[in-house]
Amino acid sequence: MSREIKFRVWDKDLECMHICGENSHDSAWFDEFNIFQYYNLQNGDGSGKDGAYELMEYTGFKDKNGKEIYEGDIVELYDEEDLYRVEYQAENARFILTTDTIVTDFEYYSHGEIEVIGNIYENPELT
Repeated sequence: MSREIKFRVWDKDLECMHICGENSHDSAWFDEFNIFQYYNLQNGDGSGKDGAYELMEYTGFKDKNGKEIYEGDIVELYDEEDLYRVEYQAENARFILTTDTIVTDFEYYSHGEIEVIGNIYENPELT
């Protein structure tokens, strides 16, 4: 099964989120290490180590309300009180759900049992 590949970025300077490709000044590519990079043609900044943008990948799933789930989202599971962060685990090439003490497989909960309640940038008080 294939999934839609798309990204969003958090603009550290303007403190706002947008989907890559929604603006005419967006540019994105895979670098020589096969890492996806974002570059803003308008201000000349990007998503690299010291860049002004934080890049987050779409998981390919939507929450129980139809909202797309991205890396950096804070989610609530249908049967638990803990809030989880959605993260990408590069060493296993998968998305996971984490708290300060728990790591669980995202795929296990990815079928309508998750609700996005915020993200780590716009709602840091939830982390």
